[in-house]
Amino acid sequence: MTGNIIRDILFTILLVLIGSGFVTYVLFSIRFYYGYKRYKPMINHKKKSVSVIIAARNEAENLRKLLLCLINQKYPKELYEVIVADDDSEDDTEKVVTAFVDHDVKIIYLKVDDRDEVVSPKKNALTKAISIASGEIILTTDADCLVPDTWIGSMISSFFEGVDMVAGYSRTYLRDWHTASLLNKYEHFDFACTYMVLGGGYTIGKSWACIGQNLAYRKTAFFEVGGFEKIKHLISGDDVNLMQLMRRQGMKIIFNFDPQSFVYTSPVRDLKHLLSQRTRWASNMKYQLKFDPEFFFILLSMAFMYWGVLALALFNWKLALILFTARVLFENIFIGNTRKRFGINGKMAWFYPIWLVFQTVFLVLTMLLGQFNLFVWHGKKPYKRNRNAVNHI
Repeated sequence: MTGNIIRDILFTILLVLIGSGFVTYVLFSIRFYYGYKRYKPMINHKKKSVSVIIAARNEAENLRKLLLCLINQKYPKELYEVIVADDDSEDDTEKVVTAFVDHDVKIIYLKVDDRDEVVSPKKNALTKAISIASGEIILTTDADCLVPDTWIGSMISSFFEGVDMVAGYSRTYLRDWHTASLLNKYEHFDFACTYMVLGGGYTIGKSWACIGQNLAYRKTAFFEVGGFEKIKHLISGDDVNLMQLMRRQGMKIIFNFDPQSFVYTSPVRDLKHLLSQRTRWASNMKYQLKFDPEFFFILLSMAFMYWGVLALALFNWKLALILFTARVLFENIFIGNTRKRFGINGKMAWFYPIWLVFQTVFLVLTMLLGQFNLFVWHGKKPYKRNRNAVNHI
Protein backbone atom coordinates (compact mmCIF):
# COMPACT_ATOMS: atom_id res chain seq x y z
CA MET A 1 0.00 0.00 0.00
CA THR A 2 2.77 2.42 0.97
CA GLY A 3 4.58 1.65 -2.26
CA ASN A 4 1.49 2.49 -4.30
CA ILE A 5 1.02 5.79 -2.46
CA ILE A 6 4.62 6.80 -3.12
CA ARG A 7 4.25 5.78 -6.75
CA ASP A 8 1.06 7.84 -7.10
CA ILE A 9 2.75 10.87 -5.51
CA LEU A 10 5.74 10.60 -7.84
CA PHE A 11 3.43 10.19 -10.81
CA THR A 12 1.45 13.29 -9.84
CA ILE A 13 4.60 15.38 -9.32
CA LEU A 14 5.91 14.20 -12.65
CA LEU A 15 2.69 15.16 -14.42
CA VAL A 16 2.76 18.62 -12.83
CA LEU A 17 6.36 19.20 -13.93
CA ILE A 18 5.71 17.94 -17.46
CA GLY A 19 2.52 19.98 -17.60
CA SER A 20 4.37 23.17 -16.68
CA GLY A 21 6.81 22.51 -19.49
CA PHE A 22 4.09 21.86 -22.05
CA VAL A 23 2.06 24.91 -21.05
CA THR A 24 5.17 27.07 -21.36
CA TYR A 25 6.10 25.45 -24.65
CA VAL A 26 2.68 25.85 -26.26
CA LEU A 27 2.07 29.40 -25.03
CA PHE A 28 5.42 30.69 -26.25
CA SER A 29 5.14 28.79 -29.55
CA ILE A 30 1.87 30.63 -30.22
CA ARG A 31 3.35 33.97 -29.15
CA PHE A 32 6.40 33.39 -31.36
CA TYR A 33 4.18 32.53 -34.33
CA TYR A 34 2.36 35.85 -34.12
CA GLY A 35 5.58 37.66 -33.23
CA TYR A 36 7.27 36.47 -36.42
CA LYS A 37 4.14 37.18 -38.42
CA ARG A 38 3.93 40.80 -37.23
CA TYR A 39 7.67 41.46 -37.34
CA LYS A 40 8.74 44.33 -39.59
CA PRO A 41 12.41 45.35 -39.68
CA MET A 42 13.35 48.98 -39.13
CA ILE A 43 16.37 50.25 -41.04
CA ASN A 44 18.44 53.34 -40.33
CA HIS A 45 20.51 54.44 -43.34
CA LYS A 46 22.61 56.86 -41.31
CA LYS A 47 26.24 55.73 -41.11
CA LYS A 48 28.07 55.48 -37.79
CA SER A 49 31.69 55.04 -36.79
CA VAL A 50 32.45 51.43 -35.89
CA SER A 51 35.15 49.55 -33.99
CA VAL A 52 35.23 45.86 -34.90
CA ILE A 53 36.83 44.05 -31.99
CA ILE A 54 38.23 40.52 -32.02
CA ALA A 55 39.73 38.83 -28.96
CA ALA A 56 42.04 36.11 -30.26
CA ARG A 57 44.36 33.49 -28.84
CA ASN A 58 46.41 31.26 -31.15
CA GLU A 59 44.12 31.94 -34.11
CA ALA A 60 46.67 33.05 -36.72
CA GLU A 61 45.29 31.00 -39.61
CA ASN A 62 41.68 31.86 -38.88
CA LEU A 63 42.50 35.54 -38.43
CA ARG A 64 43.99 35.75 -41.90
CA LYS A 65 40.67 34.69 -43.43
CA LEU A 66 38.60 36.93 -41.16
CA LEU A 67 40.73 40.02 -41.77
CA LEU A 68 40.36 39.50 -45.52
CA CYS A 69 36.60 39.60 -45.01
CA LEU A 70 36.87 42.74 -42.90
CA ILE A 71 39.04 44.83 -45.20
CA ASN A 72 36.61 44.15 -48.04
CA GLN A 73 33.44 45.36 -46.35
CA LYS A 74 30.91 47.38 -48.33
CA TYR A 75 31.04 50.11 -45.72
CA PRO A 76 32.94 53.41 -45.88
CA LYS A 77 36.49 52.46 -44.93
CA GLU A 78 37.07 55.75 -43.14
CA LEU A 79 34.20 54.93 -40.76
CA TYR A 80 35.45 51.68 -39.29
CA GLU A 81 38.52 50.23 -37.65
CA VAL A 82 39.50 46.71 -36.66
CA ILE A 83 41.14 46.00 -33.30
CA VAL A 84 42.64 42.57 -32.69
CA ALA A 85 43.25 41.98 -28.99
CA ASP A 86 45.92 39.28 -28.93
CA ASP A 87 45.30 37.31 -25.73
CA ASP A 88 48.93 36.25 -25.20
CA SER A 89 49.05 34.04 -28.31
CA GLU A 90 51.93 31.64 -28.87
CA ASP A 91 51.62 31.50 -32.67
CA ASP A 92 52.04 34.03 -35.51
CA THR A 93 49.01 36.14 -34.59
CA GLU A 94 51.01 39.37 -34.39
CA LYS A 95 52.69 38.72 -37.74
CA VAL A 96 49.38 37.97 -39.44
CA VAL A 97 47.67 41.08 -38.09
CA THR A 98 50.52 43.48 -38.81
CA ALA A 99 50.59 42.24 -42.42
CA PHE A 100 47.21 43.96 -42.88
CA VAL A 101 48.05 47.37 -41.39
CA ASP A 102 48.96 48.91 -44.76
CA HIS A 103 45.48 48.47 -46.19
CA ASP A 104 42.91 51.27 -46.45
CA VAL A 105 41.13 50.00 -43.34
CA LYS A 106 42.64 50.97 -39.99
CA ILE A 107 43.93 47.77 -38.35
CA ILE A 108 45.16 47.91 -34.75
CA TYR A 109 47.15 45.15 -33.09
CA LEU A 110 46.83 45.13 -29.28
CA LYS A 111 49.01 42.81 -27.21
CA VAL A 112 47.36 41.53 -24.02
CA ASP A 113 49.74 39.55 -21.82
CA ASP A 114 48.11 39.24 -18.40
CA ARG A 115 45.67 36.37 -19.03
CA ASP A 116 47.02 34.36 -16.06
CA GLU A 117 46.13 37.21 -13.70
CA VAL A 118 42.42 37.32 -14.53
CA VAL A 119 39.49 34.89 -14.27
CA SER A 120 38.10 35.73 -17.71
CA PRO A 121 40.86 36.43 -20.26
CA LYS A 122 38.39 37.18 -23.04
CA LYS A 123 36.56 39.87 -21.07
CA ASN A 124 39.92 41.29 -20.10
CA ALA A 125 41.06 41.46 -23.73
CA LEU A 126 37.77 42.94 -24.90
CA THR A 127 37.84 45.58 -22.15
CA LYS A 128 41.32 46.74 -23.15
CA ALA A 129 40.35 46.88 -26.80
CA ILE A 130 37.17 48.84 -26.10
CA SER A 131 39.16 51.31 -24.01
CA ILE A 132 41.13 52.37 -27.11
CA ALA A 133 38.27 52.06 -29.59
CA SER A 134 37.28 55.22 -31.44
CA GLY A 135 33.99 53.96 -32.88
CA GLU A 136 30.54 54.90 -31.66
CA ILE A 137 29.47 51.28 -32.12
CA ILE A 138 31.37 48.23 -30.86
CA LEU A 139 30.95 45.26 -33.18
CA THR A 140 32.31 41.90 -32.06
CA THR A 141 33.01 38.56 -33.67
CA ASP A 142 35.35 35.65 -33.01
CA ALA A 143 38.62 34.91 -34.78
CA ASP A 144 37.31 31.64 -36.21
CA CYS A 145 34.35 33.33 -37.89
CA LEU A 146 33.76 34.51 -41.44
CA VAL A 147 31.58 37.54 -42.16
CA PRO A 148 29.90 38.63 -45.41
CA ASP A 149 31.01 41.90 -47.01
CA THR A 150 27.62 43.36 -46.01
CA TRP A 151 28.06 42.52 -42.32
CA ILE A 152 29.03 45.90 -40.88
CA GLY A 153 26.52 47.80 -42.98
CA SER A 154 23.65 45.49 -42.05
CA MET A 155 24.40 45.45 -38.32
CA ILE A 156 24.78 49.24 -38.16
CA SER A 157 21.54 49.80 -40.08
CA SER A 158 19.67 48.30 -37.10
CA PHE A 159 20.80 51.09 -34.78
CA PHE A 160 17.89 53.43 -35.10
CA GLU A 161 17.23 55.92 -32.30
CA GLY A 162 16.93 54.32 -28.87
CA VAL A 163 18.58 50.99 -29.73
CA ASP A 164 21.60 50.17 -27.56
CA MET A 165 22.41 46.60 -28.60
CA VAL A 166 21.86 44.51 -31.72
CA ALA A 167 22.21 40.73 -31.58
CA GLY A 168 22.94 38.78 -34.75
CA TYR A 169 22.79 35.22 -36.05
CA SER A 170 25.79 32.91 -36.20
CA ARG A 171 25.76 29.51 -37.89
CA THR A 172 28.38 26.88 -38.57
CA TYR A 173 30.02 26.79 -41.97
CA LEU A 174 29.40 23.54 -43.85
CA ARG A 175 30.78 23.23 -47.37
CA ASP A 176 28.23 20.58 -48.24
CA TRP A 177 25.34 19.37 -46.11
CA HIS A 178 25.28 15.91 -47.66
CA THR A 179 28.94 15.12 -46.96
CA ALA A 180 29.08 16.77 -43.51
CA SER A 181 29.50 14.50 -40.50
CA LEU A 182 26.51 13.60 -38.34
CA LEU A 183 27.96 15.70 -35.52
CA ASN A 184 28.39 18.78 -37.71
CA LYS A 185 24.87 18.39 -39.09
CA TYR A 186 23.53 18.25 -35.55
CA GLU A 187 25.46 21.37 -34.55
CA HIS A 188 24.28 23.32 -37.61
CA PHE A 189 20.65 22.29 -37.17
CA ASP A 190 20.74 22.93 -33.44
CA PHE A 191 22.19 26.43 -33.94
CA ALA A 192 19.24 27.22 -36.19
CA CYS A 193 16.64 25.76 -33.82
CA THR A 194 18.14 27.67 -30.90
CA TYR A 195 17.96 30.93 -32.81
CA MET A 196 14.40 30.21 -33.95
CA VAL A 197 13.45 30.30 -30.27
CA LEU A 198 15.69 33.24 -29.33
CA GLY A 199 14.56 35.14 -32.42
CA GLY A 200 10.95 34.47 -31.50
CA GLY A 201 11.67 35.99 -28.10
CA TYR A 202 13.01 39.16 -29.72
CA THR A 203 9.84 39.52 -31.81
CA ILE A 204 7.81 39.80 -28.58
CA GLY A 205 10.30 42.06 -26.83
CA LYS A 206 12.23 39.38 -24.91
CA SER A 207 16.03 39.54 -25.11
CA TRP A 208 17.04 36.27 -23.50
CA ALA A 209 20.40 35.48 -25.04
CA CYS A 210 22.91 36.35 -27.76
CA ILE A 211 26.35 35.30 -28.93
CA GLY A 212 29.57 37.30 -29.15
CA GLN A 213 30.27 35.92 -32.63
CA ASN A 214 27.81 38.50 -33.95
CA LEU A 215 27.01 41.27 -31.51
CA ALA A 216 26.98 45.07 -31.59
CA TYR A 217 26.39 47.71 -28.94
CA ARG A 218 26.92 51.38 -28.32
CA LYS A 219 30.19 52.11 -26.58
CA THR A 220 28.37 54.54 -24.28
CA ALA A 221 25.97 51.77 -23.23
CA PHE A 222 28.90 49.49 -22.43
CA PHE A 223 30.43 52.03 -20.08
CA GLU A 224 27.05 52.99 -18.62
CA VAL A 225 26.59 49.48 -17.23
CA GLY A 226 30.19 49.44 -15.97
CA GLY A 227 31.53 47.28 -18.79
CA PHE A 228 32.38 43.77 -17.61
CA GLU A 229 33.23 44.86 -14.08
CA LYS A 230 30.19 43.19 -12.48
CA ILE A 231 30.74 39.93 -14.36
CA LYS A 232 34.53 39.79 -14.67
CA HIS A 233 34.66 36.93 -12.13
CA LEU A 234 32.67 34.70 -14.54
CA ILE A 235 34.93 32.95 -17.04
CA SER A 236 32.35 33.17 -19.86
CA GLY A 237 29.29 35.28 -20.62
CA ASP A 238 30.93 38.31 -22.22
CA ASP A 239 27.88 38.31 -24.48
CA VAL A 240 24.73 37.03 -22.73
CA ASN A 241 25.59 38.43 -19.29
CA LEU A 242 26.51 41.82 -20.75
CA MET A 243 23.16 41.75 -22.53
CA GLN A 244 21.39 41.13 -19.24
CA LEU A 245 23.21 44.02 -17.58
CA MET A 246 21.95 46.28 -20.34
CA ARG A 247 18.44 44.83 -20.27
CA ARG A 248 18.19 45.36 -16.51
CA GLN A 249 18.98 49.04 -17.05
CA GLY A 250 16.11 49.36 -19.48
CA MET A 251 18.23 49.56 -22.63
CA LYS A 252 16.60 48.56 -25.91
CA ILE A 253 17.96 45.35 -27.44
CA ILE A 254 16.86 43.98 -30.81
CA PHE A 255 17.75 41.17 -33.19
CA ASN A 256 18.92 41.52 -36.79
CA PHE A 257 17.07 39.03 -39.03
CA ASP A 258 18.73 40.30 -42.20
CA PRO A 259 20.64 37.43 -43.93
CA GLN A 260 23.27 39.98 -44.99
CA SER A 261 24.31 40.19 -41.33
CA PHE A 262 24.64 36.44 -40.74
CA VAL A 263 28.04 35.19 -39.62
CA TYR A 264 29.66 31.80 -40.20
CA THR A 265 31.69 30.07 -37.50
CA SER A 266 33.88 26.98 -37.69
CA PRO A 267 32.15 23.69 -36.82
CA VAL A 268 33.35 21.72 -33.82
CA ARG A 269 36.11 19.16 -34.25
CA ASP A 270 34.59 16.38 -32.18
CA LEU A 271 31.91 15.47 -29.63
CA LYS A 272 34.17 16.40 -26.70
CA HIS A 273 34.56 19.91 -28.08
CA LEU A 274 30.80 20.28 -28.60
CA LEU A 275 30.07 19.00 -25.10
CA SER A 276 32.52 21.47 -23.56
CA GLN A 277 31.15 24.35 -25.64
CA ARG A 278 27.51 23.70 -24.78
CA THR A 279 28.36 23.04 -21.12
CA ARG A 280 30.08 26.45 -21.02
CA TRP A 281 27.01 28.10 -22.51
CA ALA A 282 24.74 26.28 -20.06
CA SER A 283 26.95 27.35 -17.13
CA ASN A 284 25.41 30.81 -17.44
CA MET A 285 21.96 29.39 -16.67
CA LYS A 286 22.42 29.68 -12.90
CA TYR A 287 23.15 33.38 -13.22
CA GLN A 288 19.95 33.90 -15.19
CA LEU A 289 17.97 33.15 -12.02
CA LYS A 290 19.00 36.60 -10.80
CA PHE A 291 19.55 38.26 -14.18
CA ASP A 292 16.31 37.11 -15.81
CA PRO A 293 14.12 34.77 -13.70
CA GLU A 294 11.62 34.36 -16.53
CA PHE A 295 14.25 32.91 -18.87
CA PHE A 296 15.59 30.66 -16.09
CA PHE A 297 12.19 29.12 -15.43
CA ILE A 298 11.52 28.69 -19.14
CA LEU A 299 14.75 26.70 -19.49
CA LEU A 300 13.90 24.70 -16.37
CA SER A 301 10.38 23.89 -17.54
CA MET A 302 11.77 22.77 -20.90
CA ALA A 303 14.10 20.37 -19.09
CA PHE A 304 11.12 18.99 -17.16
CA MET A 305 9.26 18.45 -20.40
CA TYR A 306 12.16 16.78 -22.24
CA TRP A 307 13.20 14.32 -19.58
CA GLY A 308 9.87 14.15 -17.79
CA VAL A 309 8.19 12.49 -20.74
CA LEU A 310 10.91 9.83 -20.81
CA ALA A 311 10.46 9.17 -17.09
CA LEU A 312 6.69 9.08 -17.53
CA ALA A 313 7.05 6.02 -19.75
CA LEU A 314 7.92 4.04 -16.60
CA PHE A 315 4.46 4.84 -15.21
CA ASN A 316 2.24 5.11 -18.28
CA TRP A 317 3.85 4.54 -21.66
CA LYS A 318 0.69 5.37 -23.60
CA LEU A 319 0.38 8.80 -22.01
CA ALA A 320 4.12 9.36 -22.49
CA LEU A 321 3.78 8.50 -26.18
CA ILE A 322 0.86 10.91 -26.59
CA LEU A 323 2.79 13.77 -24.97
CA PHE A 324 5.93 12.98 -26.94
CA THR A 325 3.90 13.00 -30.17
CA ALA A 326 2.36 16.34 -29.17
CA ARG A 327 5.84 17.81 -28.66
CA VAL A 328 6.99 16.55 -32.06
CA LEU A 329 3.87 18.02 -33.70
CA PHE A 330 4.33 21.47 -32.17
CA GLU A 331 8.05 21.52 -32.93
CA ASN A 332 7.53 20.63 -36.57
CA ILE A 333 4.89 23.32 -37.00
CA PHE A 334 7.16 25.88 -35.34
CA ILE A 335 10.27 24.87 -37.28
CA GLY A 336 8.30 24.72 -40.52
CA ASN A 337 7.09 28.31 -40.04
CA THR A 338 10.50 29.81 -39.15
CA ARG A 339 13.29 27.63 -40.59
CA LYS A 340 13.76 29.65 -43.81
CA ARG A 341 14.67 32.75 -41.81
CA PHE A 342 17.72 30.89 -40.52
CA GLY A 343 18.86 29.11 -43.67
CA ILE A 344 17.33 25.68 -43.06
CA ASN A 345 16.02 24.28 -46.34
CA GLY A 346 13.67 21.36 -46.87
CA LYS A 347 16.44 18.76 -47.14
CA MET A 348 18.02 19.93 -43.89
CA ALA A 349 14.63 19.79 -42.15
CA TRP A 350 14.61 16.01 -42.61
CA PHE A 351 17.39 15.87 -40.04
CA TYR A 352 14.83 16.65 -37.35
CA PRO A 353 14.32 13.04 -36.09
CA ILE A 354 18.06 12.57 -35.46
CA TRP A 355 18.30 16.00 -33.83
CA LEU A 356 15.30 15.20 -31.64
CA VAL A 357 16.83 12.05 -30.19
CA PHE A 358 20.25 13.55 -29.56
CA GLN A 359 19.02 16.93 -28.33
CA THR A 360 16.61 15.45 -25.79
CA VAL A 361 19.53 13.91 -23.90
CA PHE A 362 22.28 16.37 -24.83
CA LEU A 363 20.42 19.50 -23.71
CA VAL A 364 19.68 18.28 -20.22
CA LEU A 365 23.15 16.71 -19.85
CA THR A 366 24.91 19.99 -20.66
CA MET A 367 22.53 21.91 -18.40
CA LEU A 368 23.52 19.65 -15.51
CA LEU A 369 27.25 19.76 -16.26
CA GLY A 370 27.07 23.52 -16.70
CA GLN A 371 25.81 24.07 -13.18
CA PHE A 372 29.04 22.48 -11.90
CA ASN A 373 31.23 24.37 -14.40
CA LEU A 374 32.61 21.13 -15.86
CA PHE A 375 34.26 22.60 -18.93
CA VAL A 376 37.57 23.97 -20.16
CA TRP A 377 37.81 27.10 -22.31
CA HIS A 378 41.03 28.07 -24.09
CA GLY A 379 43.01 26.09 -21.54
CA LYS A 380 41.33 27.66 -18.49
CA LYS A 381 38.89 26.11 -16.06
CA PRO A 382 36.20 28.17 -14.30
CA TYR A 383 37.09 29.82 -11.04
CA LYS A 384 36.32 27.40 -8.19
CA ARG A 385 34.31 29.97 -6.29
CA ASN A 386 31.97 30.55 -9.23
CA ARG A 387 29.18 28.87 -7.27
CA ASN A 388 29.01 32.04 -5.18
CA ALA A 389 29.52 34.41 -8.10
CA VAL A 390 25.81 35.11 -8.51
CA ASN A 391 25.80 36.85 -5.14
CA HIS A 392 28.15 39.50 -6.49
CA ILE A 393 26.15 40.37 -9.62
